[in-house]
Amino acid sequence: MARTTTGKAPYVSEDDLEITLATQTGVNALRNKCVLYFSHFLGLRAKELSMLKVGDVYDVKKGKLKDIIRLLGNITKGNRYREVFLVNPIARSLVEEYITKERPKDPDAPLFLSQKGGPFSPNSMVTMINNCYKKAGIQATSHSGRRSFATRLIRKGGDIYSIQQLMGHSSILTTQKYFASDPELLRSIAEKLND
Repeated sequence: MARTTTGKAPYVSEDDLEITLATQTGVNALRNKCVLYFSHFLGLRAKELSMLKVGDVYDVKKGKLKDIIRLLGNITKGNRYREVFLVNPIARSLVEEYITKERPKDPDAPLFLSQKGGPFSPNSMVTMINNCYKKAGIQATSHSGRRSFATRLIRKGGDIYSIQQLMGHSSILTTQKYFASDPELLRSIAEKLND
């Protein structure tokens, strides 16, 4: 089950993410899996996911996925440019399959289409992600993937400054909250006294 600290989006374990992915069936299954992977392994916000274009992740001229997704200020919180790295092999495979099967090779086309066939609004993306977790019986929110991304980076030894850049935080104090709210990390640090 997902864990949370009051007022924070729940952390979703990799097991709970797998359960959530397994419940994604039907016509939008591939799209939903891509969105979940982009949230969990690129740390993207719902607004950012809703505003991605095919050309942000796929180089139409070269016919291949990009390694770096450049998020322009108009789609990020605080209008801050940032780069995220499409390095997770499963995320790459899913989005490549999704673009090949379901999206035109038009760089200006929305990457993810809503059930109505148009681009997502930030609010409709939040609802869609929340429904993915609800369908799986996982207590989580649209921000849980982002929180889980940060938590995994911290647990793997990522430094606070690099994580700040990947998350797109303007203040290190925002990033610091992710470190302070992870009881497993704090426990592992305390256990180092026994080494």
